[in-house]
Amino acid sequence: MSRRNLIQHLSRTNVLWVVGLLLFVLGVVFSAILKSPEGREFYSEEVVSPFWKIFRNFIPGEWLPVLLQFLLLLANAILFQFIVRKYELLRTLGVLTFFIFCFIAAASVPLHRLIPGSFAALFMGLAYISVFESYRKENCNTQVYNASFLIVLASLFVPPLLFLLPLFWLVFNIVNTMNFKRWLVSLMGALTVFWLLVGVLFLSGQLELIPAFFKACLQHGWLFSAEISAMSIVYVFMLFFLIILAVVNFLRQVYSEKISVRSAISFLMVSLLLFFVSLFIFPAYKADFFLLAIGPASVLLSHYYGTEVNRLSRLALYIFLLAGVGNYLSFFFW
Repeated sequence: MSRRNLIQHLSRTNVLWVVGLLLFVLGVVFSAILKSPEGREFYSEEVVSPFWKIFRNFIPGEWLPVLLQFLLLLANAILFQFIVRKYELLRTLGVLTFFIFCFIAAASVPLHRLIPGSFAALFMGLAYISVFESYRKENCNTQVYNASFLIVLASLFVPPLLFLLPLFWLVFNIVNTMNFKRWLVSLMGALTVFWLLVGVLFLSGQLELIPAFFKACLQHGWLFSAEISAMSIVYVFMLFFLIILAVVNFLRQVYSEKISVRSAISFLMVSLLLFFVSLFIFPAYKADFFLLAIGPASVLLSHYYGTEVNRLSRLALYIFLLAGVGNYLSFFFW
């Protein structure tokens, strides 16, 4: 069997369930045991969401946050694998999406501590399902309401996500039409979260958290000013390069896909672009936006390697896998 056929064969087998889960478990366990020389905390101290600060106080101890983060990441991996299967986004059956998500998560040590992006990513994944369910439906008010509700709910953990709601109104036109009635329904879904939130905060006497939340939405800067290791740069660059290959390949054969698949993957591509740009603009949330980007990236890469494998893509994949291992080890030994 040629190397090209081997990659495509592996992408169609269920053995990747075991391999992906094993890599993920080992990655999280060893990072929890070894930690890093700087003694990084399990909680993310960079987060400024007032609601997250309250929420994390209810999760005591050292190992409970690690276990919760592991379960959340695993749930996200399974959720995106479910999305791929349910909406038939790949031409072949397989669990490559799950494997890619697990590998990226395992190689990214900052994701092994409990961060708000884990909850936000789960809500965004559910929002994707609501959006895809609205494809070509004349009466999709429920789906539009749910999607907006979930996006705003995710923003309570990662405040800058609130800015994505107006962009969602524009991008929604990829899968359906955002008319005035649906815009009102979407606005109602967003306001429902704040109505419930204000009610709870009023009863608990903590209304000052509302302006603190909107202030947190404006925490911005530039990623280049943040501290990033050389190995992390190589790792992220190779991931970005693979995504570029996947996007170019998709655009090259876009009209050979079913319209529903084309719409769904296009929506994920735009979401990925928004997360990538947000990662640079809001460096305080770089781990969160990186995690939010993993889901759409896993779908794109699994679509690419499930259909197209050439010498360049094989070489890029091998380098990326090595860079992922190097990035993981660099947190502990360099």
